[in-house]
Amino acid sequence: MNVVLLEVSHWHTPLYLDALERLADVTVTAISDATGTRGAALAERFGARLFDDWQTLLQDQPADFAFAFGPHDELHAMGKALIERRIPFAMEKPCGLTRQEVLELQRLAEAADLFVAVPLIWRHSELLSRLKSAALHTGAKWRTQSFRFNAGPPDRYLTNSCVWMLDPRRSGGGCTINLAVHFVDLIEQICAERIRSVSAVMYRDPQLAAVEIGSMMTLITESGCICTIETGYNYPANTPEQREYSFSLSSDRFYARSTAEGMRLIDSNGQASDLQMSLNSDVYYDNFVTDVLAADRDTAYGGARLATMHTVLSIIEAAYESDRLGGLPVRL
Repeated sequence: MNVVLLEVSHWHTPLYLDALERLADVTVTAISDATGTRGAALAERFGARLFDDWQTLLQDQPADFAFAFGPHDELHAMGKALIERRIPFAMEKPCGLTRQEVLELQRLAEAADLFVAVPLIWRHSELLSRLKSAALHTGAKWRTQSFRFNAGPPDRYLTNSCVWMLDPRRSGGGCTINLAVHFVDLIEQICAERIRSVSAVMYRDPQLAAVEIGSMMTLITESGCICTIETGYNYPANTPEQREYSFSLSSDRFYARSTAEGMRLIDSNGQASDLQMSLNSDVYYDNFVTDVLAADRDTAYGGARLATMHTVLSIIEAAYESDRLGGLPVRL
């Protein structure tokens, strides 16, 4: 399978590489990098052709599959070009600046019967499978869910040659569109129901960045489960752990919370069990690459697609609208 990588300066690109190198039937044949920062080293690593931009790569290089990175304001055009060439692909979230851009890609891909995947990465995690299993086994009804994810400060995007992430015209926003998308999808997967109301408030510091660097969302599901998502670019730089991630979830059957080693489940009688697992989302990109390149992906793939991304981005846009309204709820 000949695979191409589009715009590899994206900060997530390194998380894909070990799996691409390990899979015996995969050959990375071409790489594009408009920034000129990472492409040459990766082209040498994989013995691939290097292009200065993704448009020229797609014109000159045939491919069986593409991994599409790049600035958010280029993803819509990149997706359309891949669909026109009938190249199945995986595209970094949010797959466009607006839900309408994502919806157009979804409809084009469906009309072409083309496989497209989106790395909403907790879909590929042990955390999701364990929580769904616990709820199914006990017949639990969810009451509340709370997720907190604070990544490093905004200047990390400058050092990673992704300065566009701090320009809302190119990125669509800050930590809400960049980080909260993962937890919106995770909540819908855990609850197995739709979100019907969104409210949000966001913190901005124009001296640091033009995008929001703190965000608190409250989501209400169809059955009334109250879910909060706190994200931010507030964790100090130069730390081994890079970020802070924690969660707690309550149901009528058990309580779940994050621990240093994974997750603790406490049943209604107070009996606790500790489950070891990685809560570092970075490790699950390896699973994602393996899943989307599997021979049976068309029937077996259980991860997110463009339809999922459209749903998630609709909720994210409602959060931005709520923030503009001073935190008032927005019904979906």
